[in-house]
Amino acid sequence: MKQVLILNGDIEKTVSTNFLINAYKSGAESSGATVREIAIIDLIFNSNKLFNNRQIAELEPDLQKALNAIRQSNHIVLFCPVYVDHIPAKVKGFFDRLFMPDQIFMTQNQNINNNFSGRSARIVSILDEATFKEWKANKKTTYLAIKKAVFEKCKMSPVLTNTIGELHSLENHYSQKWVAKMEKFGIQII
Repeated sequence: MKQVLILNGDIEKTVSTNFLINAYKSGAESSGATVREIAIIDLIFNSNKLFNNRQIAELEPDLQKALNAIRQSNHIVLFCPVYVDHIPAKVKGFFDRLFMPDQIFMTQNQNINNNFSGRSARIVSILDEATFKEWKANKKTTYLAIKKAVFEKCKMSPVLTNTIGELHSLENHYSQKWVAKMEKFGIQII
């Protein structure tokens, strides 16, 4: 049975992000997958890297639980709003702390392995209005830091991506198109 982990990177837990998450979750569960969801904003941890990577900072209980959930999953889906070309600091801190060198990669005192091969991932970037206009003009991607430096570096493959403009209304054609796509991706677990 497929194990899907949904990471909600929306620090405000907006209705539109939950709308997309619920569509993906519904599709995945209808295909028989077990779905677990973690809202990064609800986790209690220091989002700053400590010791300039010279010493390993022990993971707080919430981060340890999140890392265990990542290890138990076959597919990870990150839903992350992007504001004026950056992701929320707590989301960045989440990945910095879990996937910084010597934390998840090989350490001297622990045998922690960064090989997550056999797992796949999807990043759903939800852009605010100003960032979406800029993205439409130059197609500058907003997810490369997580895609390349985290998921692909840990050998997750494939890492698929979507860029979605702000959902002003959940009833309009644009929103309905994306909710249908998310449900389809959930059914296919891609």
